[in-house]
Amino acid sequence: MNPLLDDFPAALCGVPIDTDYRRMVQFELLMQDASIPAGVKLPAAMALVYTQPVPNLAEAWDGLLWYYAGGQAASGGKGKAGRRVYDFDADGERIYTSFWQAYRIDLQKTPLHWFAFRLLLFSLPQDTPQGAVMYYRSLDAAKAKGEERRRILKMQSLYGLDKGEHLSKAQREAAWLAKMEQRRREVEEQMKRGESNAKR
Repeated sequence: MNPLLDDFPAALCGVPIDTDYRRMVQFELLMQDASIPAGVKLPAAMALVYTQPVPNLAEAWDGLLWYYAGGQAASGGKGKAGRRVYDFDADGERIYTSFWQAYRIDLQKTPLHWFAFRLLLFSLPQDTPQGAVMYYRSLDAAKAKGEERRRILKMQSLYGLDKGEHLSKAQREAAWLAKMEQRRREVEEQMKRGESNAKR
């Protein structure tokens, strides 16, 4: 998708959606919350984004993942190197102040489409609090030497998010894909149960 030419989506699978960036913040936090059962997460996730009932649950889920990833393959909040670079819980204040510092956008008052918010988040300059933190989280300390390596490791220790950051990029991607495949199976299982109940 080219933001200079293409309109940001207002519907998925032909169903209108709530485009406020807060819905996707809530979606991400919901999906990361291990205390909420999967059977509760799926309908809650759909209700966050879709403003009307969806005709096909599996297609709607795929559309939601595409939307969450800004019209690309889902990355789970990871940067180019495959490391997780932000967390809406841990970084909420930094993100808010960084948007104000860099763009003069008050996230409490300015309505933003999720795609616009996402593009601006990943473009935050390094001289903003969140931009600096995301920069250090994205670095591979193994490629640095001496004092630079020690500085990167110190910053990553201060601001690290994933306990599994020692995993390779391929391992992280495999874990993310496995998680999404599990969600797909749960959606399909829910659809089967719905069809079974409808026949009764």
